[in-house]
Amino acid sequence: MMKIIKPMLVACLLTAMTAGAVFAGEADVDPAVPEGVVPVTWEVTPEHLMIEGDEARELYERITAGDYPDLEELKANPVVAQLDALAAYYKSLYGNTAEINTPEREALREEILNWFLSRGSARVDGTDENGYPVYTFDGPLKSEYQMELVLGLPASGKSTRIVNPDSDTMDAFILDPDDIKAQLPEYKESHGAGADAVHFEGMNLMGKALDAFLEGDMKGVNVILPIVSSDLDDLMENYIHPFEEAGYNVKAVFRDAEPNEAAARVVMRELSGGQLINSAVAFSFGYGPQEVYEELSTMINAQGETYGYDVEENAA
Repeated sequence: MMKIIKPMLVACLLTAMTAGAVFAGEADVDPAVPEGVVPVTWEVTPEHLMIEGDEARELYERITAGDYPDLEELKANPVVAQLDALAAYYKSLYGNTAEINTPEREALREEILNWFLSRGSARVDGTDENGYPVYTFDGPLKSEYQMELVLGLPASGKSTRIVNPDSDTMDAFILDPDDIKAQLPEYKESHGAGADAVHFEGMNLMGKALDAFLEGDMKGVNVILPIVSSDLDDLMENYIHPFEEAGYNVKAVFRDAEPNEAAARVVMRELSGGQLINSAVAFSFGYGPQEVYEELSTMINAQGETYGYDVEENAA
């Protein structure tokens, strides 16, 4: 199985940095829970945030209104520290779920993989209260050997602005490991706070899903892969070259966003029900993904075209 890397999700290497943090608050929690960490026992929504209290509500509403703190302010914010401590608690509680080797767990992994690979392309199925399209994933799939990389920062809007609409247009399968991880029981039980604990297990399943497109029954089906990458060599080795060797025409697009805005939206998304990403990881990318895209976009792919859609074909 080829090596799989998604840098925004390597939080498992860093969550311990905040494991000893202590925060003020009143809650009756299990004695094994670090002081100030409140395990998530409710369905996390914009109305009931992952971190309770006025500070979290004020930060969430500030970001929602488009008033983005700069990175240094975010790094010093006590709400961000609480999110990091919560992620560290769940990593300690669950450990690395990839190490669970029971027959029941293997059966669950197979069930999740089969569910994932049975999905179709994105299809518009109405609009939400703000008028934005709502997608289901049961649309048709075409086998045209088209592969689109969607590069950008975490929470930059890759899925809403590019991935889902392009999947609908291309009749393409979306290869997003976050969708796999969200099906694992520890993720569900923690309402996304245990994303770090299921990271390796989810990526192992992602590797098996990729194999289905590279050499299995789904080879040739159009694919869209959203990814955060600051290393072009890794991107070429782990994704681009394997898909080209399988016969795909690989192209790339970029979702632009200022680093501090994307970092703030990561926090906003976490508070309202998204997976927890340790802030040391989520805030670390800067302009790296943009620089990767700018270099990649002018390079020539295996089909003799530039990887970037909107770049002159005679680019070096």
